[in-house]
Amino acid sequence: MANNRIKRILLIDDDEFIVRLLTLLLTKAGYEIISATNGKDAIRILSEQSVDLIFVDLMMPEMDGLAFLNWLRLEANTTIPIVVLTSMVAADTEQQVIAAGGTTVLYKPIKLLDLLEKIQQIEQSI
Repeated sequence: MANNRIKRILLIDDDEFIVRLLTLLLTKAGYEIISATNGKDAIRILSEQSVDLIFVDLMMPEMDGLAFLNWLRLEANTTIPIVVLTSMVAADTEQQVIAAGGTTVLYKPIKLLDLLEKIQQIEQSI
């Protein structure tokens, strides 16, 4: 595997249960998890520390996932891979995410195997 192994993941979701569950599962899988409840909190975190991968929910208060994606790609000008987590299954969801700079989409409810497989795919592509 490449030197670019993903170690630190920023998880942005306003659902406390999802944050706790994914933190537990991903920590057991060997990843360090930092969490935020909205895009504004995530921006503050990213100004203080670096991450290798971002998981972001689309629907959040204060700053939703698409607004965060736009900020990350246009203002922060970063290439950190971003996996969008959403329960919004619409024909154009994936197109909107990719157009805004997202790497891929995972639909809720999320299966752990799908999540880990997505991380491995991203690791192989960076």
